[in-house]
Amino acid sequence: MSLKSITAIALALVVLTTSGPSFAATQTPAAGQLAVTIAGSERSVSLPTPRPSTTLLPTFTSRPPASLGVFKSVAISAARLPAAGKWQTARSRDYTGLFSENCASEGLRGCDTNFARQLRSVASQANNLSERDLLDLVNRKVNSAMRYREDLNVWGTGDYWATPNEMALKGAGDCEDFAIAKYWLLRSLGVADSQLQMVVLQDTRRRLFHAVLVVHTASGAYVLDNVTNRLQRDTAYAQYLPIMSFAAGKNYIHGFSGGTRSTTAMPSDLSAVSPGLGI
Repeated sequence: MSLKSITAIALALVVLTTSGPSFAATQTPAAGQLAVTIAGSERSVSLPTPRPSTTLLPTFTSRPPASLGVFKSVAISAARLPAAGKWQTARSRDYTGLFSENCASEGLRGCDTNFARQLRSVASQANNLSERDLLDLVNRKVNSAMRYREDLNVWGTGDYWATPNEMALKGAGDCEDFAIAKYWLLRSLGVADSQLQMVVLQDTRRRLFHAVLVVHTASGAYVLDNVTNRLQRDTAYAQYLPIMSFAAGKNYIHGFSGGTRSTTAMPSDLSAVSPGLGI
């Protein structure tokens, strides 16, 4: 499928904005409280208890990446994509608590599992690591924390995007589940949502659909992939043709300019794209 045809099907991105009541903050009357004035009446409100500081971890920029055209592609914003709802469900709740020592207080049933215990140890191992070494650690740890099994065998359906809590309870998942787990583990370590891109692609060597997490850093876009513990930049994967991706709450479809890549085998029906299944 050519870039022109992909552009033709791209829809306008729908941006939703919300607003809430305004109030004026004055001074802090006591630790853990804030004095605010609402409709002329001053009152104190409690502030949420912050999570443990991650200042010793590598400092990732929160600035949006210059380009989301990973794997030498062109990213085009799209209002709706077949897999968008599944991705939104996987990130509809904050799952960073699963990787916290205070997991039990988060109301998550997967706290006392091998998956959660293994990944909970990453924070203590990540101190003073470089960005690249942290990504390497996260990729390896998640790859070893659960078994690869197809969705049909785990969930009885062909394409199910599990939450980290569900993965912890099952101890298994397929490619997009590994990517989702890496997304939430990195979020728990302080990496901004704007630096993380879930990419659904076509693996031309294995002839199947696949999903990976791409992390954007100042030194390039790194691929966290469940099929390898080797951390590489996206430009090293000539066999990967990105189809669609999700980043910072937006959806994208991908094409290629100037005939740089052959797209004759790209799917014309995006609803038929199921990560982990054959082409």
